[in-house]
Amino acid sequence: MQTPHDTLFWSVLRHPAHALAWVRSMLPKHIVRHIDWTTLAPANGRVAGLRLRNHQADLVFCATLLGSAHVVLFVIEHKSSPDGGLHWQVLRYSVHLAHRSTRHGDMGPALVVPLVLAHGGMDGSQAWRRDLAPEVAADFAPLQPHIGMVVDDLAAGSESELLERPLPPILILTFLFLQHTRGRPVAELLTCLDRWGDVLRAVEQDAGAMAPHEALDELGWYLVDTTDLTETEVRMAFDKHLQQPEQTRMTTGQRIRLESRRLGREEGKLEGKLEGKLEGKLEGLTEARQQTLLRQLQRRFGALPPDAAARVLAAGPADLDRWLDRILEATTVDDVFAID
Repeated sequence: MQTPHDTLFWSVLRHPAHALAWVRSMLPKHIVRHIDWTTLAPANGRVAGLRLRNHQADLVFCATLLGSAHVVLFVIEHKSSPDGGLHWQVLRYSVHLAHRSTRHGDMGPALVVPLVLAHGGMDGSQAWRRDLAPEVAADFAPLQPHIGMVVDDLAAGSESELLERPLPPILILTFLFLQHTRGRPVAELLTCLDRWGDVLRAVEQDAGAMAPHEALDELGWYLVDTTDLTETEVRMAFDKHLQQPEQTRMTTGQRIRLESRRLGREEGKLEGKLEGKLEGKLEGLTEARQQTLLRQLQRRFGALPPDAAARVLAAGPADLDRWLDRILEATTVDDVFAID
């Protein structure tokens, strides 16, 4: 489920200019010098046949190497809490992207650069190690698939170090909010906002690829959604440091939300009902596609092994899409379920 942390991350980092600034700041100089940064763009608009997950916690950008047609895919993951399965998640997704981009393009094999933005701590262990004795894990570790990741763990640095990073103000303020507002009492939050007043003013003057009112709107609602600050307290705290009157910063979305609450229609409950209805419809569609695939498999190959039927009934939309496409050309059941 989408969280307020995911929403803020996606709303800011989805802009290529913001992603470029952060990615360049994280990569070693010897990698940066090989990339034509003027070509950076969202991957689904550049790589033919590439279907990305409909999940805002993940972003993928691509750029070409200088003097080459080779594409570099930047796979950006966001983690707001420790996740022992991060390694396998990034590995699986990176392999899928590299394979898809190569199959559907006339370029050479894509280079993949996974980057992780984490706040709330990193889980240094991998899930497969947890139930193994240390000596067993050490013996098997060299044989396990491995992928390198560039990790920006915001919890590993101090607030002052983050303020000094050579990043656009919108990124600095976003990272400050993600890392340093969670769980703080109201009085401490207001003190933090006063301390970050210069960055707030810088965002108002230049929010990068976002309109200032849009950036401030996203930041303000993040505080309302994740802390004990009220809408009024957030607006007053912002107004202390900004030049533009509050009314000119209020977006249409804000006005709707405020009016909805004034009339007693609490937004959270309304969103919960809408999400519940939507999830119910999506579950119904997934179940229908599962039954369609089972019927087609049985007509094509006869009685199915129990494990194949169980795999279909546990599959999500992405796997079902892939298997439904394959059934037209597959000669065996195993061909349908083969790993890309």
